[in-house]
Amino acid sequence: GGGSIVNTASLAGTRGTPTMIAYVASKGAVLSLTKTAAKDLAPANIRVNTISPALIGGCVMWDRQNELHAQTGSPYFDSDPDVVAQKKIASVPMKRAGTLEEVAKGVAFLLGDESSYTTGFNLEVSGGLQ
Repeated sequence: GGGSIVNTASLAGTRGTPTMIAYVASKGAVLSLTKTAAKDLAPANIRVNTISPALIGGCVMWDRQNELHAQTGSPYFDSDPDVVAQKKIASVPMKRAGTLEEVAKGVAFLLGDESSYTTGFNLEVSGGLQ
């Protein structure tokens, strides 16, 4: 018996992000759900963890967020979505956006045997952004 569940949250769920109140609240709820489910399911040898990506480029979400931030006056405000993207990247200690492959590798780790004693954990794939 046993198994592994990986929920998807976001770094926004742990730190808050202006102009994204519903998104932040929902991701915070995923983090709390994970902690509780990990405790409830541990006796059945089911691990429950969360992955929290931040600023992942090369996807529809990245492009859409930059457009919305350009329109709404976020901390990265500029009317040009490309400038918004550049400002976001400048805020990351590693000075780049993450990739979908990096998120997938994190999920694979949490699902795999290498994390067999890990439950209730939140893996931040964030380039050092906190």
